[in-house]
Amino acid sequence: MFFKFSPLILLSSITVAQIQYAKIAGIVADSVSHVPLVGTNILIVGTTIGTTTDTEGRFIVEGLQPTQYHLEFRYVGYAETDVTVDLTNTDSVWLHIKLSPEHIESEMVVVTATRTLRSISDVPVRVEAIPEEEIEEKLLMTPSSVAMLLNESTGMRVQTTSAASSTANLRIQGLRGRYTQVLHDGVPTLGGLSAGLGLTQLIPLDLRQVEVLKGATSSLYGTDAIAGVVNFLPKVPGERPELTLLLNGTTQKGIDAAGFLSQRIGSTGISFLASHNRQARYDVDNDGFADVAEFRRWTLTPRLLGNFSDNLSLRLSLNLLSEQRVGGSMDVASPATGAPPYIERLNTSRNDISTHIDWRATENQSLSLKLAYLRLNRSATYGVQQFEGIQNVYFSDAQYSLHLPRHQLLAGFAYRLEEFEDRILTSRSYQFIVPSLFAQDEILFSDGISLLLGGRLDAHNEFGTFFVPRASLMIRPGQHMTLRLGAGTGYKAPTIFVEEAEETGFKNVRPLLNAKPERARSASIDLNWRGVFDATTFDVNAALFLTRIEDALLAHEDSLQAEIVFLRNATGPVKSTGTELSARLTYHDLKILLGYTYLSATQEDQGITNTIELNPKHSTGIVIVWENHEHQLKVGLENYWTGKQRVSRNPYRTETPAYWITGMIVEKGFGRFKVFVNFENMFDSRQTRYEPVFVRNSISGEIRTLPIYAPLEGRVINGGVRLMLGD
Repeated sequence: MFFKFSPLILLSSITVAQIQYAKIAGIVADSVSHVPLVGTNILIVGTTIGTTTDTEGRFIVEGLQPTQYHLEFRYVGYAETDVTVDLTNTDSVWLHIKLSPEHIESEMVVVTATRTLRSISDVPVRVEAIPEEEIEEKLLMTPSSVAMLLNESTGMRVQTTSAASSTANLRIQGLRGRYTQVLHDGVPTLGGLSAGLGLTQLIPLDLRQVEVLKGATSSLYGTDAIAGVVNFLPKVPGERPELTLLLNGTTQKGIDAAGFLSQRIGSTGISFLASHNRQARYDVDNDGFADVAEFRRWTLTPRLLGNFSDNLSLRLSLNLLSEQRVGGSMDVASPATGAPPYIERLNTSRNDISTHIDWRATENQSLSLKLAYLRLNRSATYGVQQFEGIQNVYFSDAQYSLHLPRHQLLAGFAYRLEEFEDRILTSRSYQFIVPSLFAQDEILFSDGISLLLGGRLDAHNEFGTFFVPRASLMIRPGQHMTLRLGAGTGYKAPTIFVEEAEETGFKNVRPLLNAKPERARSASIDLNWRGVFDATTFDVNAALFLTRIEDALLAHEDSLQAEIVFLRNATGPVKSTGTELSARLTYHDLKILLGYTYLSATQEDQGITNTIELNPKHSTGIVIVWENHEHQLKVGLENYWTGKQRVSRNPYRTETPAYWITGMIVEKGFGRFKVFVNFENMFDSRQTRYEPVFVRNSISGEIRTLPIYAPLEGRVINGGVRLMLGD
């Protein structure tokens, strides 16, 4: 059995009875809600003997010989648990196993949707959690960023915003990246100036979970949360120490070296992440223009956890990042004109510090406080155009929670000050100050019906007062089915940080004139169903969504043709509608995941309605993972299909071709030492198979990059080693 860190196991009530043959029986339940877990897979390690829990969460294994047995309990969304049992001829052992939700040591899932400590299955709002198991799989594919982790999730798409610099942001349900609120441990520190680089610079090695909430959610998270919220939750020091070292290399001259240490000493816990990532400029199609930008990055993140008592704790985190990025031409002059090469250079320095204080005043009352400061400096040249900007963010959030028999109440105050200083064109600078009040009530009508009502009042120093309400209803018609209906509102203050500006390197981005805030309304309905048939477990989710945005900020099309970014409010709404379907099948060591998204996203302006660019109407994914714990072997196969997309400002086409991306990963463990190899995009799908990603002026030799609708890096093979140590 390979080394791993077990979650908390509650083993109780072991009784012995005189029977002819030895047996092991018991019940498996959720450690938070105590609800029986139907369809839990139980395996006696080293044998083919196993079973699953019935509709009451019970199991029994009979006819066992007298010896020592190691039982493994596995259930989707929960941390695996091991139990050792010694049997004699007359033993009948009863086990009461409580499984913890995936990778949460406190036995409670911090749900971003409700700001409450609740099991993810019990909240009225639809929250998608990406567990540590899936994070680790994507970590082996791209250790340098979280981009792939999010790009291969249903209803989400990581959109490349610069062909030269390889910057990117996240689109949720077809809405542009500026509408997504990105949090790190509950703190909104990725946005504005850092939007294009935030996801590409975030290291996944120290993450324990990613939570995704889709739809307008400004009621609890303020501006930017129009399309949804993504919260990256870092690991916290547990009872057992952890040391992970990773070394990775790619066929495109990329190198990743990272280490993560976590340990508790008494009531104090420490963790430390150190990572160095580098990538050479790489020209896949040999056209003299780099399809993969060069970068060198250092990341250092120390964290401190202090438990002053059972009811009072503090977390302190410091993040230091430095990156130099170079993209564009491969340092050769234009053979036709002799013009100098087009080069983009981006130097990023990022420092942020945050603290979380949690105090449980009584059994039913708690207080939490978050304080954070971010400073980001980007100094860049785009050809001959210079850009230098500094962003400072000051953030505080205080929350009081009260738990009553039928109500989960919370109220709080938040304050955010965001400063952007444009040192090249000062008229694009701004300072936003937003004090806020928010409140929420989660009402439990019965075990199967609950309602969440919430609202937020923001006083924006530039754009006035905003009230954004929200409501969600959860109904459980049966033990295996959950129905959720939700509606929310949101807003966003206008800034120059849009995809078109990132694409052009902020060249000729005009200052905003009389721009109004963007306002959104969204609604969704989703249905979850779980089925258990012997050793097979099915999890199915179907969701319908609708978002409408008024006064959407857009880049005037005529100005873009002249390579000028002039931003104004649209005269008509943005409408994003669609459906998401996902299914998960688990059978012993085999896991199959299916996903499909249908999307219709349109922008109406001046009486004309167009499909929003770079949004595939149809996309699907198929993932097959087989894992044998006894032999420490894991094999995964992925297939993702992206349908046609509308493009403009592309002289070669107005509609893109559909394409497949196929990948395979293999990992083999040797005790605490693991070797992996990943074959990404095996059939070499890429945009440069259809046309170049830039056009060149035949007279001046200047180039203009085109919007990116498909991968640029093509086929990549990477491999490396992981060393995992601890008690």
